[in-house]
Amino acid sequence: MELKPIHIVDTLAVTPANRKPLLKLLKERGIPVMQRAGLALVGLHSTSPDLDEEVLIQVTWSIADHSVYNLARKAFVTDPEWWAYSADASRLWHGGNRRFFYPAPLHEVE
Repeated sequence: MELKPIHIVDTLAVTPANRKPLLKLLKERGIPVMQRAGLALVGLHSTSPDLDEEVLIQVTWSIADHSVYNLARKAFVTDPEWWAYSADASRLWHGGNRRFFYPAPLHEVE
């Protein structure tokens, strides 16, 4: 089964009040760090802050495969800017996850 390219989907849960501050932090510091490490930004989406519930911010990245991701991960976790960004971002979000998505093998489905 072909497992490339892969998409890495980070979902962060924030309060409605923390939506804009986290988006600003992502734009100015988080996205540049990840791009320098070799990840390509595919998309940035958010649920509405007007629904009286937590807001989910979803960042989707693309990279060739897991071996390339492992190199990129080493690059961003050894970047002091990532640690500073991560410390500031962790004050804004209260939950989330990271998932790896692969091309669906539709050719295998009858």
